Amino acid sequence: MVQLNPDADEIGGLLVGMSRPPWPTTDADRRRYFDRFGLYDAETIALRGDDPDTRSWRVATSLPGDIWGISTMFRNEFLGVTFFCYNESGDDGPQAKTGFSYVDRYLCRALGDPAERWGSAREPAALWHIGPLQLDMYCFQRDASGIMVGLAHTARSAANDAAHKSDPPV
Repeated sequence: MVQLNPDADEIGGLLVGMSRPPWPTTDADRRRYFDRFGLYDAETIALRGDDPDTRSWRVATSLPGDIWGISTMFRNEFLGVTFFCYNESGDDGPQAKTGFSYVDRYLCRALGDPAERWGSAREPAALWHIGPLQLDMYCFQRDASGIMVGLAHTARSAANDAAHKSDPPV
């Protein structure tokens, strides 16, 4: 059996807790919200091109193990946060496979079945809708293995996607 670090219940519990209202709007709200969940901005990420509408930070957690995240503000509103965990070098990492399975099971118990599943048995993905939020989770099994799981405000994400749809690749 693979020993996960952090335990999948810790990741699942963090995500479920963060999905409960109220969802922050302003940067000050976001910082108070992060304090409540043991998250903090580790460093500012450089702007994408000359995009003044988007600001991002690398996020650290109080959870054990190799877990980190990215937090994004779009047009001065909190868009969301994505976490990367169970990271391993190489394909088919057992931490990533087991981590996805266990976090998925936790989220299904807490939130019900996902609205959508896609991907493959090797690289599964799932999406839950929680009020105005979406929670998505992906398992990667390529040059590096891991899972990416995040919460985002659905309408703000759509506005961000629309604003960047015509952007040239960076």
